[in-house]
Amino acid sequence: MRAAAVAGAIWGLGGYALLWGHTPIVIHRAFVESLPGTLLLLPVRLVLWAIHGLERAAGRPFDLVDNNWWIGVAAAVVGSGVFLVCGWLAVRAVRGGRSQPGRASRSRASESERSL
Repeated sequence: MRAAAVAGAIWGLGGYALLWGHTPIVIHRAFVESLPGTLLLLPVRLVLWAIHGLERAAGRPFDLVDNNWWIGVAAAVVGSGVFLVCGWLAVRAVRGGRSQPGRASRSRASESERSL
């Protein structure tokens, strides 16, 4: 799970670096708003959607021109969260209905106690 968290953080920081021009790669608004662009930049897009919602609630836009480094940090946290949740869901799906070691013996023991 630690690897998933690190990969998610890199995903979020990479998206921030792309959108804020910290890389030689230039992306255009049409790509950002497309499905592949949204998936590639999902952590940053989630942070930006949250900021937009807060701006609407405040009734005014925020001035983030000179103070936006924290968006990269937030995108890294969101990316980690997305990867951790997806990893957790994948582990649950793989395990399926199988019980964990030690659980079967406890449940059998409790069933035998109930029958007494």
